[in-house]
Amino acid sequence: MPTRIAVVGAGPLVGQAHCKILKDLSEDAELACICQRRADDTELSEVLGVPLYTDAEEMAYRERLDGVVIAAPTHVHLAVAKACITGWKRRQADLVESGESGLKALLIEKPICQDLASAVELLNVTEAACVDVLVGHQRRHSAFVKRAQELVTDRNFGPLRGVTMEFSLLKPESYFCKDNPAIEWRRRKGVGGPLLINSIHDLDLMRYITGHEITQVFAMTSSGARGNEVEDSGAVTLTFDHGAVGTLFFTDAAPAPWSYEFTTGENKKYPPVPENHTRDCYHFMGAQRSLGFPSLRSFAYSPELHQKEAGWDCPLTFGHEKVELQDPLRVQMAHFVQVCRGDEKPVCSGRDAVQSLAVVMAVLRSAETGRSVAPCEMLAEVNKAFNSAEGADLGVSPLADVPAGHLKRSSERLSGKATSVPGTKHLDTTVFSDEGYLSECPK
Repeated sequence: MPTRIAVVGAGPLVGQAHCKILKDLSEDAELACICQRRADDTELSEVLGVPLYTDAEEMAYRERLDGVVIAAPTHVHLAVAKACITGWKRRQADLVESGESGLKALLIEKPICQDLASAVELLNVTEAACVDVLVGHQRRHSAFVKRAQELVTDRNFGPLRGVTMEFSLLKPESYFCKDNPAIEWRRRKGVGGPLLINSIHDLDLMRYITGHEITQVFAMTSSGARGNEVEDSGAVTLTFDHGAVGTLFFTDAAPAPWSYEFTTGENKKYPPVPENHTRDCYHFMGAQRSLGFPSLRSFAYSPELHQKEAGWDCPLTFGHEKVELQDPLRVQMAHFVQVCRGDEKPVCSGRDAVQSLAVVMAVLRSAETGRSVAPCEMLAEVNKAFNSAEGADLGVSPLADVPAGHLKRSSERLSGKATSVPGTKHLDTTVFSDEGYLSECPK
């Protein structure tokens, strides 16, 4: 029996891609239905030949679903996840003797939520329902990233000395269309901006490829290009748990090809660069070897130096790895199907994704205050707020208490298990009714 998956938010940037991939995944998976903001948005459902819903809870109640892809705007992720689980529980109650296994997993586009409080509440809800969460940091499924991770964490590479990353491109003005209320959130502070939408990918890969946690950040940002509430450019310096340092420069306001999308060529939305005038957008420097990404070109000193001391007086040796180009979104969806079946654990769990979100929140805090900020500070704050409101430890900020160097890259970076406390008051999450997907947004 094929794994039945629904897509909430089948928009042109990523939701439609998820739908088309599901339609292509042979007999392993089935696109069961889609959920859109408006009832008159019927074109895609008609083309794909699947039912259309405008209420995520009703969809989860009416359809037999093994998984749901949430590709709606970030600030409604929590509300949509709640709606899906509520609808699934209603269905379970009505079909108690049917033997239907029900909802197994959610694939939630990154970032998992727009703030840590909402992310923690989402984990609280999904873990209480025993629903797995895979967060859409799809670059982790890239063949380039997998090979880079193997090389950077190899015993012959490090210890890691430092990382540099760059995200530079130009978003068209239509992306920020001021006449379309459905996408005005892209210009709003705390919801849009390249840090939350784009560079969270880069910061996540800093953690994933190196295997180290980010312990401190200092950032400067600017909104001078467009004058929106959100930043359009910025620079981040950071430290890792073992003492290495890193930098990230980002802008979505300059015509440039120096970003993951343009340099890897994985996403066909981005046209090829004329005459292949691209260069690496990431660099990893280790004590024994250095690596450019995505070229996977490496440099080191030969062990056969004939008693010469390694250093700038000696010639560097050159290495070049090659991988087979794959679509990370397609690989991610195949993985999600296996997660729904219980055959694989999420490559990027909800708890893992919270770590990357904490780094972004620390960057934003640093840019606002002009001081360095530790991601564990951000986690400690939200944990304290939940403890104060609920009188129970949700177990979401042990990083504040773990010495540097004792952190592990795994789906269990955040120890403990969140528990649902009936009748408790969670931190407020703003949900905009004009986004649809819900009959009545949870308070």
